[in-house]
Amino acid sequence: MSEDRKRELIQISKQLSLPVIEDDAYGDLQLDGPPSSPLKAMDREGSILYVGTLSKTVSPGLRIGWVAGPEPVIERLADIKMQTDYGSSSLSQWAAAKWLSSGLYDENLSRIKVELRQRRDEALRCLETYCRGIARWEKPSGGFYIWVTFLKPLSLSALFEQALQKNILINPGTLYDKEAKYSIRLSYSYASLTELRYGIQTIAELAGKLM
Repeated sequence: MSEDRKRELIQISKQLSLPVIEDDAYGDLQLDGPPSSPLKAMDREGSILYVGTLSKTVSPGLRIGWVAGPEPVIERLADIKMQTDYGSSSLSQWAAAKWLSSGLYDENLSRIKVELRQRRDEALRCLETYCRGIARWEKPSGGFYIWVTFLKPLSLSALFEQALQKNILINPGTLYDKEAKYSIRLSYSYASLTELRYGIQTIAELAGKLM
């Protein structure tokens, strides 16, 4: 999100007295250039609830995240958290605190970003090779995903079923936006380079036949 768009959103939030939840799960996974500042950094009214997590950068098994906001809101959320599951594991929180304070988090993050950048760039090369002319996409500056939109109508449910038969799991765009009838969310975070090549080539072949 551009800085101008952030300022506009802050202004709308202020005018409407409407709080905003900023989910910055991928904030530390900026692959090109320095990380952009969060929306919360511009908040002077206390209207932004800033949410983060270690699930994307350390381990989803830790189940540790955080929220920054006005003290009364945090106290209420902490109370709800205790009523829901008695709080997160103290051992996991202790381990995470040690991990962050020791510098190991930053070292691990650097390694993760190198690998993610390699996978993202390979996925983009494969899209250019196999999907040029049938789809469009943009280079993501970070995170785990590439949003791919097919240029002609096709059945995403049929594409999903046919891809699944070839051991490829796709996320139809309609899971995230009901209007994204011809889009898929492509993940490059877990698959190997060989799997990425196979998956993208296969999806391109299947999609081409369905158009």
